[in-house]
Amino acid sequence: MSSFSETSPQVSIIIVSYRVQQLLRQALQSIYTFSNKQLLEVIVIDNASNDGTAEMLKNEFPQVKSIINKTNLGFPAANNQGFSLAKGTYVFMLNPDTEFVSPLVDQLYNYLEKNPDFDLVAPKLLNTDKSHQISAWRYPTLASVTLDLMHLNKINKKHFYLDKQPENHSFEAESMSGAALFFRKKCLDISGGLDEGMFWIEDIEFCFRIGKSGCRKMYLSDFELIHHSGQSAKKNYNISISNQIYNKIKYFKKHQSSISAFYISCLSFVHVIAKIIVFSILSPFSKINSLKRKAYWYTLKRVFNPPAGIA
Repeated sequence: MSSFSETSPQVSIIIVSYRVQQLLRQALQSIYTFSNKQLLEVIVIDNASNDGTAEMLKNEFPQVKSIINKTNLGFPAANNQGFSLAKGTYVFMLNPDTEFVSPLVDQLYNYLEKNPDFDLVAPKLLNTDKSHQISAWRYPTLASVTLDLMHLNKINKKHFYLDKQPENHSFEAESMSGAALFFRKKCLDISGGLDEGMFWIEDIEFCFRIGKSGCRKMYLSDFELIHHSGQSAKKNYNISISNQIYNKIKYFKKHQSSISAFYISCLSFVHVIAKIIVFSILSPFSKINSLKRKAYWYTLKRVFNPPAGIA
């Protein structure tokens, strides 16, 4: 049974969507199936999907507060729009490609109510086939980014907390996936929200800033959420590929030394060149490979001077 007080709302769920109408519908249906509707508010910010999402929200989920942007403002800026409207004591930043399988809002709320020393928690994420999805990381380092760009993540188990056995164990973590972050609203007061200049690493950067301010974060393996990941990324490879490259560089420029940032820039440049070569060879065999080759060409020209916002 929920330990919510009889005031409303206690929790504000913030969802940013972009061309994922069916997944958003599924996410909202699961939220309302497993949650006490009277004790939460759901705010959806749609980034100019133009796929019928606005009409779907109006007709099928009139209880949802929605913002329909005329242009794609990006994930961080759209979340900040939602944060500014949130009335709950707690905020639940949630992806539209997630699906509840339990009363997750109650579970996370009750955990923080009983553990006042912690300010942010995240559930265990599952892939569509119910297998474990890695969703907790230590902060980026030169070593971890080097291994990532060289596709050698398998030997970097500590970075992904695999030494903690996240499938079965909860632990205090440095950063966790923005697909599902549940936190006290004071985290927004401390941080000012997400950095709108970041995209694809904004969750890690957010966790880094609130961590520096003394907020403690907990990964909770006992509570599960399905995450049908990567659906929005498939809609535009130029955006997804370029921003995964650019924002590693921007993170180091913001939080590390200029030498470290320059090293990451050089390494990223080599990585992009290698990808162009690989996908040029593969592009005749697949339209997707051709699109990825074009996306890496698109990325190459600004590796040493990444754009301030979304590429």
